[in-house]
Amino acid sequence: MAYNSLISIIIPTYNRKTIISKTLQSLKEQDEKGLPFEVIVIDDGSNDKTANHLSNKKFPFPFKLIRQKHKGPAAARNTGLKQARGNTVLFLNDDCLAAPDLLFQHRLFRERYGECAVLGQIKWSSQTPLVHELEDLVNTFYFPYKKIFKKLKLSFHYFITGNLSMPLNKALEAGGFDETFKEAAFEDIELGYRLQQLGLPLNYNKQAIAYHYHKLNFDELYDRQKKVAYWLSAFIAKHPEVSRYYSKLYNIPFVKKESYAAIINYAMYRGIQEGKKHFASGK
Repeated sequence: MAYNSLISIIIPTYNRKTIISKTLQSLKEQDEKGLPFEVIVIDDGSNDKTANHLSNKKFPFPFKLIRQKHKGPAAARNTGLKQARGNTVLFLNDDCLAAPDLLFQHRLFRERYGECAVLGQIKWSSQTPLVHELEDLVNTFYFPYKKIFKKLKLSFHYFITGNLSMPLNKALEAGGFDETFKEAAFEDIELGYRLQQLGLPLNYNKQAIAYHYHKLNFDELYDRQKKVAYWLSAFIAKHPEVSRYYSKLYNIPFVKKESYAAIINYAMYRGIQEGKKHFASGK
């Protein structure tokens, strides 16, 4: 395999025209050792004029913009897979800024370890810093990279397509992403599970870094975790055998009444905020 062959970067996007412009700008600055690459952006039914915004831009790399009705990131990535010309595809989130050596680091691991999927690391961007109180929660529930203590043959749990490369032929052999997963939650891990069944190793290169340009507060983290848990149920319904990996989630031990009080207080807070917003609008 030629490890200096074309890499196809696949980026689904939805209503993030300003942020994805920053992501594409970061790809302009890739180290020459990461070349060549192409970028395929799939506008998944945005209504903020993302397509108009991007169609007027010029890039120093081959660039293709595809528009489709809003179907979710799984369907958008599948559209990108059908258009990819490289032997390797790199899935990158539209709010992840590539470090200058990102592509080189992905190439390095495939050259070193052969045919495999390569998980890169996502760090929070210094341009959108987290408040201190959220850092531990994010490291536990959002991006679990601190839980990874080895670099070879990771579990499918870590098939995180915010920054992950793999052979195009293996993605197609697996049938791509399951488009019944309509949101960005477990659609990537579900594909990772099927790829593990096919024998594709997942290796971790913590030096392949992308920076998450995303503002986050506790409300958003809370809502995200509800969504993740919902689609986890879809994953288990499709693959009942994986339920043993997630058994602890079904029996969260709130042994102190303070835990329940905190949840009820948070419910009150959310209700107050939603009520203020609703009645201030005069509806």
